[in-house]
Amino acid sequence: MSSDFLNMSRRSFLRTSALLSATAMTSSFAGAAFAQSVDFKPTSGETVYFRGWQFRTDVVQQNVDLYNKTFGGKVDYATVTGDYPAVMEKALIANENLDVLYANPSSAVRYNGGGWVLPASELPNGEEIANGLYPNIRDAWSVDGKLLGLSYFVSTRGCLEVFTKPFLAAGFTEEQLPTTWDELYDMVYVLKDKGVATPFLPHWFGEYFGISWAFVFEVMNRGGEVADAKTHEPKLTVDGPAGKTLAAWKKLWKSGLVPEEVFSYNEAGYIDAFRSGRYVFSPQQIYDLKTFNDKAQSGDVAGHVTLLSGKNQSWGLIDSALYVMTARKGRSEALTDDVKKFVNWYGYKDQDGKFFVADRWLKENMLFSGYKEVMESPQAREAVSTSLMRPEDYDRVLEVYSKTPYPKGIWNVVWSEEFNFWLREKLFAFLQQDLEAEAVINEANEKIVELNKRYKI
Repeated sequence: MSSDFLNMSRRSFLRTSALLSATAMTSSFAGAAFAQSVDFKPTSGETVYFRGWQFRTDVVQQNVDLYNKTFGGKVDYATVTGDYPAVMEKALIANENLDVLYANPSSAVRYNGGGWVLPASELPNGEEIANGLYPNIRDAWSVDGKLLGLSYFVSTRGCLEVFTKPFLAAGFTEEQLPTTWDELYDMVYVLKDKGVATPFLPHWFGEYFGISWAFVFEVMNRGGEVADAKTHEPKLTVDGPAGKTLAAWKKLWKSGLVPEEVFSYNEAGYIDAFRSGRYVFSPQQIYDLKTFNDKAQSGDVAGHVTLLSGKNQSWGLIDSALYVMTARKGRSEALTDDVKKFVNWYGYKDQDGKFFVADRWLKENMLFSGYKEVMESPQAREAVSTSLMRPEDYDRVLEVYSKTPYPKGIWNVVWSEEFNFWLREKLFAFLQQDLEAEAVINEANEKIVELNKRYKI
């Protein structure tokens, strides 16, 4: 079996029934041993402050309540609105009551650079946890050999999803679905000529992971990169993928096919727009295939949303998040120990040696995990297959995942959040103020050079 999450073959991802039975038996013994070796009961009597962004807050609260009830814990959970990375950074700088938080890898790297992170490597079972992750995921979440946090989710953001009903009604077959960005844009204008008012909902919304990430993943899907993965030197060119991306964007914007309200969407608004049935194509989270095919949540499109093939290029980028512990100053040693106990239970295994939280995310929201044991279970196949338009789309999900790139050059570096904010504002200006593509690309390269110099990269 491959040990690399992004290069799993279908055969390696799915076990035979006999092997699954043997694995389940082995896991049960391992779980029992784990339960005996890890103590989750807090002793300080103090509050553990846990903060996250707005996603299935009901599930998170239920999980926290279960921990508190089971172990007599005092975990205080709340959600954060607004520009999440910036809000969290301000809280960390001010040394506010914050012990555990969600963080994307880029944010975690920056927070670690500020001295605000207590690495997961310092957990009593930190080595075991690190070894349980797919190697490439562990590398993405590590700095100087230290694992920064525990697995929340791994996904493809920018997976090209298609509402098949209007596409087929326009006289096309699924065999004619586009397989590259150029083919996609060509199809958008063909659909327009056939009377489809809004063929495409681009990833241009206002969140920190909106329009800027859209540019990054399209450049990478076209075969380019924003910055070198090792040196972090800028790599954008006008005559390469970056120039082609901006040219396609400018043409799309000037066509009038994209309403300006998209710029102001938060993620919920962006998801709602696609599941309204108004759009044919849209780059979305791959796990939202479950949302869009659930009649209770997306009645206008359910049963008719699939994804484009990854046979000719990648789509999107690897989006992931960690549960990160803070190194809050003045926190008692006993409370720090309680923080470790809670994170161990929430971000790894419970008292029965099971991945309770990770398995629940996979089952209820199709959130993939960085842990091999979670993803190579029979529950993983069932959870994914039953969430799709049809079972055979499972193969396409794995195909897209296997090719999804990770922008290490701009994410695993301390200036990542600064560049992302700058890029977001510059891309909005590019469209709304009709800036020249060459100027935007040159300024982006210059910004990276400036940041490298400032942080002595």
